[in-house]
Amino acid sequence: MFIGRDNEQKIINSLLTSDRFECALIYGRRRIGKTELVKHCIYNSNSKTIFYQCKESTEKDNVGYLTRSIEQCFNLSHLHFDSFFDALEFIFEQSKMKSICLVIDEYPYIRELIKGCDSKLQDLIDRYHNSSKIKFFLIGSSISIMEGLLANSSPLYGRFNRTIKLSQMDYFDSAKFYPSFSNEDKIKLYSVFGGVPLFNARIDEKISANENIIRLIEGSFIDLAAYVEVYLKSELRKMNSANIIFEAIAHGAFHFSDICGKCQKETKTNLNVILRKLIEMDFIEYIHPINDPNNKKKSGYRIKDHIVKFYYRYIYSNDLAMPLLTEEAFFERCIKEDLECAYIPLVFEKVCKEYLIRKNRELALEPPLEDIGTYWYDNPIEKRNGQFDVVGKTKDGYIFYECKYTNTPITDKIIEKEISQVNETTLHPAKYGFFSKSGFKIHKKKDCILIDLKDLFKSK
Repeated sequence: MFIGRDNEQKIINSLLTSDRFECALIYGRRRIGKTELVKHCIYNSNSKTIFYQCKESTEKDNVGYLTRSIEQCFNLSHLHFDSFFDALEFIFEQSKMKSICLVIDEYPYIRELIKGCDSKLQDLIDRYHNSSKIKFFLIGSSISIMEGLLANSSPLYGRFNRTIKLSQMDYFDSAKFYPSFSNEDKIKLYSVFGGVPLFNARIDEKISANENIIRLIEGSFIDLAAYVEVYLKSELRKMNSANIIFEAIAHGAFHFSDICGKCQKETKTNLNVILRKLIEMDFIEYIHPINDPNNKKKSGYRIKDHIVKFYYRYIYSNDLAMPLLTEEAFFERCIKEDLECAYIPLVFEKVCKEYLIRKNRELALEPPLEDIGTYWYDNPIEKRNGQFDVVGKTKDGYIFYECKYTNTPITDKIIEKEISQVNETTLHPAKYGFFSKSGFKIHKKKDCILIDLKDLFKSK
């Protein structure tokens, strides 16, 4: 059963059912589910399809493999093409008479092999744009290359009807992979496994959340080191620096100066280059204040991929302890307490933001939000500064949300205290909101937005 990606499915299905030429660019980092998404939509469409995954080999090899795919699709034999684009032109020519779906997966591989590949593809698209009924999907994992195809300077600029950048699933769609767990365990599993479908599909609902995490540690799910480091090595020359950066951020370093302090052997220039590359690869995100987006001193970096953060916080940093302990003992001694008390509460803040984004897209928030982020403030009276981690911006002002991931419910006293602390900063929000893991114990009605775990997992 295919799970999630509802909006993306709608887009792809609309292209597949079109009666004219369609061209789409779909990209995102490896293991994010691009290929499975397109395959799922095509399978349900009953389209005549050629799905070709480019090989890291030679053009000749790719021509041979593509030729076999063409023969199978059209029930032909003994076809011969001199080049990759001769084979593509054959497909495009066929699409003048019938609707055909052509998928070229991992386009960057063939692009490396053929000189002027983008220009040749542009020529093909332009010549058949008005006469063909082809549904052409170009897929790739190299984010920099695929986004480069969209640039003004690219021969393929303006040739794509739709563009889909596939990122990780949010907490809501991720939890659909393990529906039988409690809401609390869903948050825990999302905190560790994140929004990568490949990992979520391997979660076993017959065992506990903690046992699933232990299986991850022992390598039953996937070799974490291989997943993280092999992929990074394919994209980065300075792997050691990337390791240090990940480890620093995983343990709480946020500002550029904090990361510099952990990477003393690297120059600021090199660190900037690597950080930009990691952002481009969709592993790290740059966070800036919602109320002061250009303030670099108050901006910083966070790891987007939960399983990567988990790896660098607990596995990479404890590689000496792991051989001396069983996986169960390692979890109990080196992970469990910090996971429950520090790691998951931070992820919970992200979950709260994702909830607001989801509800805002569903037009279920009143007032609607124009932006969601972190608010930084200065308190001139006490001569200190700080931040509110979850803040929504409306046309009338800001809504401040407090996220409490504790084992006790939020009470009147807690609400009054939080509102008082905000007022002390001389800020005057339009509204206050509270997210609570353990619900609410309120005796008098509060003019506040109250959201508990049940609300987080409610369908429309």
